[in-house]
Parts: sequence; C-alpha cells; structure tokens
Amino acid sequence: MEEGGMGRVVGGVFPEEFLLSCGIAASALVALGATAYCLSAGVFIVCSHLFYIPIVLAAYRYPDRGVGFAGMLAAAYIAEVLLLSPVGMETANALIRAGVFLIVAAVVSHLAGCLQARESRYRGIFETSRAGVFLFRPNDGKVEEMNRRCAGMLGYPPETMPPQNVAAFWPDRPAWVSAGEGITGLDCEFLRCDGTRFPALLSTNPLPDRKVVCAVVTDTTEWKRMERLLRRSEETFRVILNTVDVGVVVTDPGSRIVEVNEAAVRLCGGTEREDLVGKDPEVLVAEGDLGMVRAYRERALREETLAPVECTLRRLDGAEWPAEVSVTLLKKNGDAPERLILAVRDITERHRAEEAMREENRHLSIVNEVIAAATASRRLGELLPVSLEKTLALLGFDLGAAYLVSPGSDLAHLRACVGDGCAAPPSVRRDEPLYRYVLVDGEARFVDRFREKYPGHDDLDVRSFAAVPIPGDDRPVGCIAVASRTREVIPESDRQILTAIGEGLGSAVVKGMLLEELEAALSSANRYLDEANAATDEMNLYVDILTHDINNANTAAMGYLHMFLESADGQACEVVRKSLAAVYRSNDIIRNVSTIRRLKCGPAELRPVRLEPVIRGMRNYYADTRIVYEGPDATVLADDLLGEIFANLIGNAVKFGGPSVEVAISVRETGEDRVAVTVADTGPGIPDDLKPHLFERYLRGRTKKSGKGLGLCIVRMLAERYGGSVLAGDRVPGRPEEGAAITFTLPRYRPAGE
Repeated sequence: MEEGGMGRVVGGVFPEEFLLSCGIAASALVALGATAYCLSAGVFIVCSHLFYIPIVLAAYRYPDRGVGFAGMLAAAYIAEVLLLSPVGMETANALIRAGVFLIVAAVVSHLAGCLQARESRYRGIFETSRAGVFLFRPNDGKVEEMNRRCAGMLGYPPETMPPQNVAAFWPDRPAWVSAGEGITGLDCEFLRCDGTRFPALLSTNPLPDRKVVCAVVTDTTEWKRMERLLRRSEETFRVILNTVDVGVVVTDPGSRIVEVNEAAVRLCGGTEREDLVGKDPEVLVAEGDLGMVRAYRERALREETLAPVECTLRRLDGAEWPAEVSVTLLKKNGDAPERLILAVRDITERHRAEEAMREENRHLSIVNEVIAAATASRRLGELLPVSLEKTLALLGFDLGAAYLVSPGSDLAHLRACVGDGCAAPPSVRRDEPLYRYVLVDGEARFVDRFREKYPGHDDLDVRSFAAVPIPGDDRPVGCIAVASRTREVIPESDRQILTAIGEGLGSAVVKGMLLEELEAALSSANRYLDEANAATDEMNLYVDILTHDINNANTAAMGYLHMFLESADGQACEVVRKSLAAVYRSNDIIRNVSTIRRLKCGPAELRPVRLEPVIRGMRNYYADTRIVYEGPDATVLADDLLGEIFANLIGNAVKFGGPSVEVAISVRETGEDRVAVTVADTGPGIPDDLKPHLFERYLRGRTKKSGKGLGLCIVRMLAERYGGSVLAGDRVPGRPEEGAAITFTLPRYRPAGE
C-alpha cells in the first residue's frame, strides 16, 4: 500500500490510481469529441458541461496540476468553438465557460489538496501506529485496509499480500461483531500465517457510514507472559508469606491494618485475616508497652534504621505474650501508597529457654561451688562437712548429714553433721524406710510435708526432707541428707541440684575412702615391714654366723684333707680327692651366696682396679690348673667383687673340663674406652642352643656336673653392675666341641690427666 490514500487493491488486479487516470483521459476525449459533434450540429449549450467531468476528476486526483489541466481543456474547447461555430457567435460564451472551468478546477484542487493532506496525516497515523489496525466490512468480513504493524503481527512479510477476510486471522470472531457495534478491550486469539495462535486485545469502532469498521489490535503475548510471571510471583510470595512462622502485618500511615499473613492471624488469636484487617494495630499491644511501640513507629516513619525491639503484645482474647517486633517503611511510589511492614515473632520459647539457661547456670554454679569446696580437701573428715555447709548455705536448708557405708557392712555410719540442733543418729541400717531406696537402690528420695507422711517422727522437727545417694563403682557408698524446718516443699530445681551434688561428690568420696583404706593398709604394711626388717636382720646375723663358721670348718677340713692326701695312696687317695672337691663346692656356694647378698645391698661404688693382681690371685687359688694369661695390665672401674667373675668362670672350666683342662685369659683394650677379657678353656664347650640362655638364673647344663645355675648368672650381674656385658662363644670359632670362650667387657679407667 502506498501513501496518498489510493493504495488499496481493488479486486486484486488494477490499482485505483490507474483506473482514475484512465477515467480522466476517457472523459476528456469524450468531452472534446461530443463538443466537436455538437458544434458541428449547431448545438451550443449542452456540450460544454461535459468538460466538468475530466476537470473535477483531474483536480481531485492531481490537486497541484488540476488548474493547468483545466486550462488545457479550456483552450481546446475555445479552439473547437472558434473552428466549428459561426464567427463571433459563441466566442464570448466560450471564454466565460473557460473561466468557469478554471474557477471550478481551482476550487476542486484546493478542496482535494486539503482532503489529501488530511488523508495523508491519517495515513501516517495508520501506518506508523504501534498497534495493528485494519478496516473490514462487518457484514461479510472483507478486509478493506491493514497497516504494516498488523500484517507483521500476523506474520506476513512486508511485500506479501495480507489476508482479504477477517476469518483468515480471526476464526473465532463472535457473531455479534457483524452488527458493526463498537467493542473496547476484547480478549481474543488471532491466527498467524504459520497457524500459531497468539493472544490479542481488540477494540473496534464503526466508521460514520457504518459499512466499514476500524479495528485496533494489540499483541498481548508479552503482557500475558508478564501477567503469568507476576501472578506466579504473587502466588510464590503468598505461599512463602503464609508458611513462615513470622507474623507479617501491613498497615497504612493512618494506623489501619490492610494485610496480614496466616502466622500473624494465628499469633494474634484470630481465625481468618478479616479478624485483623481494618483494625488499629495498637489494639494488639499491651497497655504497658504502648508508649514504647508508638515511639518506635515514629522513628520508623522518619526512616531511621532500627533494630528489632521486644515488647508485650495482646491477643484478641486479651491474653498477653512476649514478641519481637521489627518495622520497615515502604515509601510511596507512584500509585503505590506508603506502608509500614511489621514483622512479629513469638519469643515465648526463647524466654523459656533463657529462663531454663539461667536456672541451669544457677544449677551449675551451686554444684561447682560445692564440688570445689569438697575437692579442696582429700580427707573425708574435712570434705564432707565442708560440702554439707556449702549445700545448706546455697540452697537454704537448715540441717544436713552425711553417711558412708563400709564395705561388707549393713550399717551406714554418720561422718558429718551440720546445722543448729542437728541430732542425726550415729548409724542407720541400709534397709530403714528413709534410707532403703537411697543406700540400696541408689535412688534419690524427696519428702514434702514430712510430718504428714511420717507422723511418728515429730521429734525431728523438719517439714521437708531429701536424701541423695553418693554413687560408688557398683553401688552407693553413702548418702547426703538435708532437711528444712520452714519449707514444706522442695522445688524441682533444688532436687536436680541435690542429685547433681551427690553425683559430683561420688568420685571425691570414693577417693577419700580409698585414701583412708590406703593409709590403714600403709600403716599395716609399715608395721609388717618393721617386723620383716627385724626378721631380716636376725636372718643376716644367722647367715653371717653360718657363713663364718662353715668357712672355718671348710678351711680346717681342706687342711686335714690335703695333709692326708700327701700320705694316702690308692683307693684312699681317690676318696680324699672327692671329699676335697665337695668341700671346694661348698666354698663356692658360700661365696656365691655372699656375692648375691652384696649385689642386693645397693649400687656399686666403682673404683680403679688393676686386672693383673686379680688374675694372679686366681692362678694361685687354682694352683692345680694350668692358667695362661696374656695381654696388658689394664685398669678398669670395678669393686672388690671383680674376682668373683674370674672365680666362677675358672671354676666352671675346671668343673666341666676336669683336672687336665687348660684355661687361657686374654685382655685387650678396645677403642671405645672398654677392656675386653676372654676366659677360654679346652673343655667340652657349650652347645649353640644353650648360648643365648647361658647366663639366665637357674639354667643348668645337660651333664651330671651341672650346678644350680648361679655362677654364670652372677657373672652377668657383676658385668652389668660395672656397666659392661658378657657373651658366650667358642674357643675355636665354629667348633664348640673344642672348648668354650666367655668374653666380658669392663669400663676402662682413665686418670684425670688423660
């Protein structure tokens, strides 16, 4: 469609501009032809009126060129008159008619120009409108006009022919629309050229001739989407608002409730939102906090940043409850009015929790004070009285007593009694009514209105009584009993505290009882130790006497046997040698016992000892045995028991090797401030499986000559006493049957100058 008002398609074949131009040309030719014929026939009046048709049409179609076209026709008309009419007969009339032609053309051109300007203005509005506009006939639905916006809304490209009937894009057109009545804001669905539907808002208005209706269409797809999103957001907000446990109250500046959520209705004691909407929010505030709430509200209206405030609110039934309230101001924004948002939270449970926490803190404080006072002393004689005094002072009781049960006893004995006029019995049976549950079952007992429940105990002068067990490892070890002369009832909090005090004292009391038992046991042990020491001293005296006398007897026997051996021969000589060997073994036993006694007496006091004199003395002692010594005369750190190492090693070699055994003693100094001494013999040697256990106590060999296993154990004990070690080996490495080699190490002595 083109601007100018003639852009419609007629029948879909010829444009109106083309037909109008053809009509102007045809009517002009008809007027000229008819005029020529009439002038030739002598008719001068009717033929000139035919020129008005092309002049009016040309002036209407081309306002800016209408007068020129009329001038051309007027000139042609005058020319025909001059040529075809008698001279002078119609010339004056022709000139007048030509002037009228020009006047008519000028008037029509002016009117057509104004009409086209107005049509162009409306056409511009029609084409540039953001809404889709189309014109249709209400009787048959034929589309007369459609702007580009409407065609694009229906999905038609700019150069494509739009639909010619309303039914093509509005299939659900109501029947009453055909009546040509005006419609405003009709929600309907239009059909695009690809077959998809879209929501639209339609308004129609019939033109003055009521044959054509102007329809304005707005695509509401985005509006609908936004409306759905808004509705979804509103539903989500409403669900969230009604599921939270915080009451939300919306008020206007005039102190009128305009909206509430379900939590607010529930908190305020209502059943539905209408119970609160429209009311003054101040009716929900307790009288005592009304002034504070008003000041808080005024500060919120001044846009101050406020923290939540605690106050007392009132339900619709008049009941008061603690709440935490915060206020937020929503300022006026366009059509949105100013609002105050009140968030209300019930803090009843928080107050209960705080009260419970305060009570628990009091509970812990009292228990800690009692336990601290009790643990300051480890003795029951101080622990129990201090604990009772602290308990009575903190809980307000008048009398207190503590009983402890001795192991295996059916009686609980009084260990502490506190309070003016306290007359607790010195002992009670565990199965008595007042104490059976406590001392046997380990259950705390609390007796309110004592005189009513135990009328036979008026002499105690108490109104309430409590007994809590002191737990032990497997059963109660005692109890704490308190009583009041003024209070009839013991509160639940005091009962819990008393039970906790009994439990807290359990470990301290058990430790105190163990301490008493340990002290008693220690006293008994000291007494037994004194008796044992006395017995040990007496036994040592007997051992010293026996050792001295036996040694003297052995020495005398050895002298007589040696004297007899010099003169004896044959079988008698062999008997003397066996007797002499038995005496030597007796000497070895006495020497080993004496050595062990000295080892048990305490740590060694080491001093420098030369090895050469010690070894020389052993060679003199075993004069009948061939003993070879090689190595330096080293000085080691030892004591006078060092010779026992050589005596036991040489004695074992002689005992197991026989009279023909040879003993080699070698001494060498190592680089680690140590001296290594090896005693090797040519005896039967030591089996490999016995070497790791050779120096253990009571280990005996496999021959009849094996002794009590003390000799080599003493060797190890003496070597370790001096800070050394001992090791069993072979005289010839890898051949144990060719003799044994015992190596022990000793610390080397270095003078201060070195």
